[in-house]
Amino acid sequence: MDLKTFIALKEHHLLNSVPDTFESLETITKASTELIQSIYDSKPILGEGEVFIETLSFKLLLTTKSIIELGKGTKVSALTKDSSVYLLDFPSINVLTRSIIEAFLTLEYLFFNDLDDEERKFRFNIWQISGYKSRQSFFEKSQNLNAEVNQKLREEFDEIERLLEIIKKSPHYKTLKKHNLWKLDKFGLPRLESWQKLLEQSILKTNVFEIPYKLYSNYAHSEFISLIQMNGSDTLNKGSKINNEHILNALRVVKMINCIAITSLKNKFDFAEKVFEKYDEETKTTILFWNEFGIE
Repeated sequence: MDLKTFIALKEHHLLNSVPDTFESLETITKASTELIQSIYDSKPILGEGEVFIETLSFKLLLTTKSIIELGKGTKVSALTKDSSVYLLDFPSINVLTRSIIEAFLTLEYLFFNDLDDEERKFRFNIWQISGYKSRQSFFEKSQNLNAEVNQKLREEFDEIERLLEIIKKSPHYKTLKKHNLWKLDKFGLPRLESWQKLLEQSILKTNVFEIPYKLYSNYAHSEFISLIQMNGSDTLNKGSKINNEHILNALRVVKMINCIAITSLKNKFDFAEKVFEKYDEETKTTILFWNEFGIE
């Protein structure tokens, strides 16, 4: 039996085991940590804004680690009575899984793509403008801000003006639709498309990720559909059949996104490729298996 077939059979077995899937995911996070560390260690000459590849990758990694911690379960006790029942908070895991999907989509939208430098810079600049505009609006009605905060806000306002001058000279500025120009002026425009559209246009398989993303967005917004899925006598009990099903559905998505992100990172940088090639063969084959399974 070759290694790829062995890994496929092993991963098929893990699909039905919560503890084994968490253990496997922990191994993936260790591989991811080494790859992210290689960005820092190699001190490469990065393109404009590419320092955020490390930041977004680390955000994805930390969110995954938080999911693993939640997988240990927790007891909810009252002041007068201790509890012996461990609960596994799959609703929070679902919300974090949505965040992981969005972190990868942001990486792809800004960096892991085949766009020319001009268009990539345009996307990055309007992304920056939107972030700065959001912070300006947070403090718009605030009074008695300290001198340090006021200074920071003035500097960021000047940076918004500078970046606006840059993007208005870009040929891509003329392609913005009227409602996007209005958003850019009023609130900022972090993405040219909705999350749903970015998902459809990404390398991620739409038929694999679309439904989980929509479902987990309902959890993030406390919609009715998410609340009714929390009902049941043992739905939140760690180890119950229904709880395991919820957890496994999310963990499959988390594992795939991590493996796709690792593969995208090693394809982006030669130094990351060298780190990846030093992984043991089973880890490499597992990552490439889930990457292939999850992308178009």
